[in-house]
Amino acid sequence: MKVFAIALNTFREAIRNKILYSIIFFACLVVAIASIFGSFSIGNQVKFVKDFTLMSVSLFGAVIAIVLGVNLLHKELERRTILNVLSKPVSRWEFIAGKFLGLATTVSLIVLLMAIILIGILAAFEGRPDWGLFLATFTTLLELIIIIAIAIFFSSIVVTPSLAGLFTAAAFVSGRSAGYLQFFFTEEHPPVVRGVARTLYALLPHL
Repeated sequence: MKVFAIALNTFREAIRNKILYSIIFFACLVVAIASIFGSFSIGNQVKFVKDFTLMSVSLFGAVIAIVLGVNLLHKELERRTILNVLSKPVSRWEFIAGKFLGLATTVSLIVLLMAIILIGILAAFEGRPDWGLFLATFTTLLELIIIIAIAIFFSSIVVTPSLAGLFTAAAFVSGRSAGYLQFFFTEEHPPVVRGVARTLYALLPHL
C-alpha cells in the first residue's frame, strides 16, 4: 500500500507539470503535421505517416520519460520533502518503486493518448482503424519503461538532473544502436575489439 500511495502522489505531481503539457502538445502537433505532409509524399503516404508518427511517439515518449525521470528525486531532495517521507515507516526501495510506478503510469497514459490520435488520423486515411498500431505502441511503451528505470537510477546517484538526463539520453541512443555491435563479432576484428563489443552487447538494453 505504501508503494501505491507514493505512486499515486507521483502521478498527480507529474500530471501537474507544465513541461509535460508542452511536450504532449508538441508531440500531438508533430503527429498532425506528419499526417498532413504524408498526403503530399511520393509513394505510399499511409506508410510514411505510420513510420513518422510512430517515430515521433517513441522520441517524444523518451523525452518525457527522461525529463520527468531525472527530476523526480531532484525535486524531492531540493524541497526536502523526501525527509518527511523517509522519516515514516517507508523503506528506500518502496520510495523508489513508488516513484517508478507513478511515472510509468503517467507515461503509459501519454503514449495511449498519442496512440489514439495516431489511429484516428490513419483511420481517416485508410477508412478503417489499424489496430496493429496498438501492438507497435505497446512495444514502444516497454522501451520507455526501461528508459524510466534508467532515468531514476541515474537521478539517484548523480547530483544534477542535467547530468542524469545526459547519461539517460546516452543510454537511450546506445540501446537503439546496440545491434550495430554485431558488426564487430566477426573474426576479421582483433580479439580485444570482439570482446569489448560482445560485453557491451550483453550489457546495453536492446531498445
